[in-house]
Amino acid sequence: MSTNGHVPLGSFHILERISASVPALTHLESEIQQALTGLSLPSEKLQGRRIAVSVGSRGIASLPEIVRTICGWLKAQGAQPFVFPAMGSHGGATAEGQRQILEHYGITPERIGVEVRSSMATVCLGAAPEGFRVYMDRNAWEADGVLLLNRIKPHTDFSGKTESGLLKMMAVGMGKEDGARETHRWGWKYGFEQVIRAMSAVTLASGKILCGLAVIENEMHQVSAVRAARPEDITTQEEEALKMARPLVPRIPFGKLQLLVVDEMGKNTSGTGMDTKVIGRGVELQPGEAPEIGQVYVRDLTHESEGNSVGVGFADVIHERLYQKIDFGKMYLNVRVSLNPPAARLPIHLASDREALDLALGHLGSPGPEEQRIAWIRNTQELNRIAVSAPLAREAAGLATWRLAPQTVTVEFDSDGNTASVL
Repeated sequence: MSTNGHVPLGSFHILERISASVPALTHLESEIQQALTGLSLPSEKLQGRRIAVSVGSRGIASLPEIVRTICGWLKAQGAQPFVFPAMGSHGGATAEGQRQILEHYGITPERIGVEVRSSMATVCLGAAPEGFRVYMDRNAWEADGVLLLNRIKPHTDFSGKTESGLLKMMAVGMGKEDGARETHRWGWKYGFEQVIRAMSAVTLASGKILCGLAVIENEMHQVSAVRAARPEDITTQEEEALKMARPLVPRIPFGKLQLLVVDEMGKNTSGTGMDTKVIGRGVELQPGEAPEIGQVYVRDLTHESEGNSVGVGFADVIHERLYQKIDFGKMYLNVRVSLNPPAARLPIHLASDREALDLALGHLGSPGPEEQRIAWIRNTQELNRIAVSAPLAREAAGLATWRLAPQTVTVEFDSDGNTASVL
């Protein structure tokens, strides 16, 4: 059925997660301090030593508090810490671009109490037995030690016993553009887990790593655990931490959708713009890991992405406003480094929400309001509050840890055919 040439949309219900499987840490600062103190690091590795603290390009929960606490703990031990961006080729592969990413997250000297040193210069540490060359940020190499900080979570490009965490930060993040290119060059041939393990082993053998601090988040994007390890224990600890993290990743709680509407995509929410294991595209999946989705419509690009729209190729339709924000130089650089051309393929871009929704729903057979299986999300990282169409709302009544709001939300289009988010 259609009205005035448009596919009619039904109303939406708001579905909210009311609790996480694992609660957030209530005293994050003390948990971090206790974890680091528990390592009993030799005083000679801290007292008067310059320690580089790695910070990546992802939106880790409570990141300024975590970094400030780490640097405060190091200073209390007599060390001289500084922060450096450990984010591969992100930020347009420029020192200023990476500094700006940290500033977006509140990682500034004024807020964390230490200097931020950003450079794209690297030092080659040698090669793994398989021939993979390994690089390290020059500022980090010239320090007396490196404290690794990262979140442990499933990766958007591969699955394994280790995925996204401290090992990947050593291979890719700390290696800057050089490390990112080398990892992706060999990863597509030998498998990313094998390459990252081999490259991180070279970094660990360099003697530069002081220790690692890993954080785990729950479904509500709250830090639910912290784990610290000496260099020799980082790999084993990461394997265990991933087992904890895997079931806590936010997911869309339905097995099949006709249409997913995404308000925004971006590098700050996922390395692939949209988490491939949320939308079920661009990566090999475990059974039941993501819903089956007919069409994906993306409405905008985050400001923090600074034009890098890598991952747009996983959408079927995008809004014109997103297309106009794409910095093709940054996106193509990201794709050339990661050797992943599909992530930059351009879907059709339309001037209004009405046109985009008509196209997507028309392709799906123009289902009527009582048939439409539509979920509407802000982005693939923030999944605690989603809008769902009537058939999904009926299914949601049986979901534990979720609450369905009784009122409905109607999509209203303006004279240009655009609408505000229903969230």
